[in-house]
Amino acid sequence: MRKMILAAIALSIPTIVAADAMTDAVKARQDHMKGYGQSVGQLAKMAKGEMDYDAAAAQKAADMIVELSTKDQSGYWLPGTSSEDMPGVSYAKPALWTDGAKAGEFGGALVKAAAALQAVAGSGKGEMAQALGGVGQNCSGCHKVYQAKKD
Repeated sequence: MRKMILAAIALSIPTIVAADAMTDAVKARQDHMKGYGQSVGQLAKMAKGEMDYDAAAAQKAADMIVELSTKDQSGYWLPGTSSEDMPGVSYAKPALWTDGAKAGEFGGALVKAAAALQAVAGSGKGEMAQALGGVGQNCSGCHKVYQAKKD
């Protein structure tokens, strides 16, 4: 009996480790997205006049968007971490993995939009706001296609 229990424990360890890795991947990508949200949110408040435009802060936020958009995210988007695989934990629709080319197009477009924003963020409120639109359109477009509704 003792050998059976030890064998069962030994066989379950890889499953537990794999489940932890999957949860960690989802948390990492959610934290990554929160980083976008914080930076875009700050810039949006400046653009809308909800807070004063600050060239240094705008530039810092734009720099962060570029950093996030160019970071290797391959460890975040593991197969088996979709909203169907991990309901209530993940909000990424399974289509993200079956339509990788389209998802890649969104990623490439975000990198370009982020670079355009970075180039003008500290130059003035109007320039920053206009360039922010490209980032926002890309983010919302991707979310409409690949983000499941949160509970």
